[in-house]
Amino acid sequence: MTSRWIAVFSLAAMSITAWSQSQLQDRFVLTADQVARAVSGEGIEVAGDQVSLLANVVATEPNPLLDVLSVEPLGDRWSGGHSGTHSWAKLGCHLPGVCLPFYAVVSWRKEQAWQAPNLSSATPTGLKPNVAITMRAGARATLVMDDDRAHIQIAVISLENGIAGHWIRVASPDHKQVYVAEVVNASLLRKSF
Repeated sequence: MTSRWIAVFSLAAMSITAWSQSQLQDRFVLTADQVARAVSGEGIEVAGDQVSLLANVVATEPNPLLDVLSVEPLGDRWSGGHSGTHSWAKLGCHLPGVCLPFYAVVSWRKEQAWQAPNLSSATPTGLKPNVAITMRAGARATLVMDDDRAHIQIAVISLENGIAGHWIRVASPDHKQVYVAEVVNASLLRKSF
């Protein structure tokens, strides 16, 4: 009887291991080079060795299009091994659901140091200006979900700040359901299903 239980537990352990590995196969790790290309695409040349990712960031696609959401000066708060000026960059995937927004530290070389102080201004070189926030975290709003057959309206609470046209997380008033939806205005979001 003991050998039967050992066989059952061995089979269960192998199937759990195989299942967990199959779940991770559709995730792709983003690299510092991909982040550097996204920042460079905004007009400020950055190499992959100037970018430090603070954690492993994964996406559902191998090479997703990344958006630079904001760049702020870090000042003396970073000691990650690079000398010079450092900035805190918030990035996210252009398509919703491909990856979660994440942060990276960008280290500016001495010849780029003249650009780094501009990052704290409203319109840094090549980057989009800070846009006024349309929906504040904690705001009550209506989420409209549409498809060809149904039209659903749900009362929600915003979990983060957002500007019109960007996707943010919202929750039902009891916080049991969380949705990702596009901000339309200060009290309306939309999503298709």
